Order: sequence, then C-alpha cells, then structure tokens
Amino acid sequence: MAEATSKEIEKTIRSEKEQIRQHMKLLLLGTGDSGKSTFAKQMLISHNDGFNDTFIASFAPILKENCHQGMCDLLMFQRSSQRNLPTPEATKLATAIEAANGLTPEVADLIHTLWNMAGMKDFLLAKAEAAQLQGGVAGVEYYFAHAKRFGANDFVPTIDDILRARRKTTGICETSFVVQKVKFTLVDVGGQRSERKKWLHCFGSVTAVIFLTAISEFDMYLEEDLKTNRLVESLKLWKALTSSQFFKQTPFILFLNKSDIFQEKIERIPLTKVFSDYTAYSEQCPKEMSEFERGWNYISKQFKSHFAGSVFYPHLTCALDREGCQKIFNSVRERLLSDVVRTAGFV
Repeated sequence: MAEATSKEIEKTIRSEKEQIRQHMKLLLLGTGDSGKSTFAKQMLISHNDGFNDTFIASFAPILKENCHQGMCDLLMFQRSSQRNLPTPEATKLATAIEAANGLTPEVADLIHTLWNMAGMKDFLLAKAEAAQLQGGVAGVEYYFAHAKRFGANDFVPTIDDILRARRKTTGICETSFVVQKVKFTLVDVGGQRSERKKWLHCFGSVTAVIFLTAISEFDMYLEEDLKTNRLVESLKLWKALTSSQFFKQTPFILFLNKSDIFQEKIERIPLTKVFSDYTAYSEQCPKEMSEFERGWNYISKQFKSHFAGSVFYPHLTCALDREGCQKIFNSVRERLLSDVVRTAGFV
C-alpha cells in the first residue's frame, strides 16, 4: 500500500514538473502606458509567424482614430493653456480638423498641412508632455508624419504601425505562442487604477510576473490623478505586488521600458525634478558614465530598494525594438526554464 502511494506521488510530481516545463504563464503588469500591449504584440510577431490579414486590418481604424484624436487633443491642450495658433490659416485648419468626425483622406490632408506649416511642430509640442496624449509625444509625432497614409481609404497598417497603435487595455487579454515546444501565455491586463481590481483573477498558477515601467515618464503625471507622478506610482505598485502573498515564490522580471525616449529626455529634463537625492547619487558615479547611464541605473536601484519578493531580474528595454525584445525574451525564457522548476521544489 505504502509503495503504491509513493509511486502515485512520484507520478504526480513528474506530471506537475512536465506541465511547468511545457506551459508557462507570464503575467504582464504595470501602470497604464508602460508598454505591456506593445511587448505582447512583439511576441506575436516573433513567434506566431506575424499577424494574419484580419488582425492587421483591425488596426486601421485604431490608427486613424489615434491620428485624428491626437491632433484634436493637442489643439485642445494648447487652447486650455491659453496659447492661440499663430496664424489665421492655422486657426482655420484646426477648426476644420476638430469639427470632423474622423480621419478621412480630406481630414488627413488638413492635419498634414497644419503639421508641416513653418514653426507649427514646435508650437504644438510645447509642453505637450503634460497633455496626456494617447501614445505620448513620440506617438503623435509618428501619427502626424503618416497622416496621409493613414487617411487613405485603402490603408493597410505595417508592422511598425501596429506596434505604435494605441488603445487602452480593458479587461484581460491573453497572447499565446510556442517556443521550442514550450507554450507561453502572456496575460495582459489594464494598468489604469480602475482596471487593477481585475488583476486578482489572473494571479493563479503564474510562472513569473513581467512588470513594465516607462522610465521616460519620470516627469509625467497619471491621467486619472494629475497630482501623482507616474514613476512614483509605478514604484508603489511594484512594492505592493512584490510583497503580495500571491507572489511569495514567483520570479519577477522588471522591464525598464521606453529607454529610447528616456535617453532623449534626460538630456533636457533632470531627474532631480522628481528625485531630490539624484544629485548626490550622480556625483558618486564614474565621470565617464553618461547622464543616460546614471539615470537608468539610479531608477533601477530605486526598484531594487522597493522590491519585497524573492527574486527579480531587471532589463533595460524599448518595446518598439523588435530585435532587442527578442533577445531579452530569449534571456528570460532560458532563465525561467532553469529556475522555475527549482523554485517549485522539483529538483
């Protein structure tokens, strides 16, 4: 009887071990606009032979809306800042754009004309990082640069277009793919505060948590709370998640995302705007380190000091960089394959 029971236990352990090796559930968490959905799309491109025609076509109306709404939001922001457009011609174009119901070829021509007027880009983008634009400043610059292409009746999005398409994630979205006979499921849930109550439904049987934070947003505030800094909010959320009873033995993968925007921004906006002790930290760094290196290393240390879990692995990322995302995911995959079974106590 005892021998039979022992064999049954061993069989169960082998089965559980095999399940862990064959199916890994990765939970994508982070605040809104941190890049979770973009990373999930990158994985689909790399591991599911790209996108089918129906999936690609579904992004055409999203990109049209991103472009038109982006310009409307930018114009509204400048108006609320009591900054009038510099010429009567610009005002006429802006009025027509805001009155339109969507991005038709005609409206795309209006946006293209307004955007390319002398001095208009600088005027519209002045202080635009405070405008809560869908896709951020870099996003709308891309939309406006491609407005005429987006507005065409026969517009078919490219892969780069799809990666830059923005719509808020609501509810729970799953992306599955297979790599070397191992199935991976990425579970992406909305990052806004109103969406976080849904996260509990995703916590079961998680192999690892991939937490994304947009380090470029160190000087920005939440869309739902204009008094709370986005990076500070991300640090608080990171600490709360890593100290949760649900993740006591769960590995965390930290993606310090949007490194490309951060590299450009930190040259003109100092981290001291948010972190008063950054000056002292920076002075201790080697002189040959660039401001970019000092900055992201400092932020990485902040997340390390707020970590309350068992183990985490940090990565500097740009979710729009296809090759970079694939290299990082390969590193994550290899680490998980060797570590997760050990964490579960099967070796």
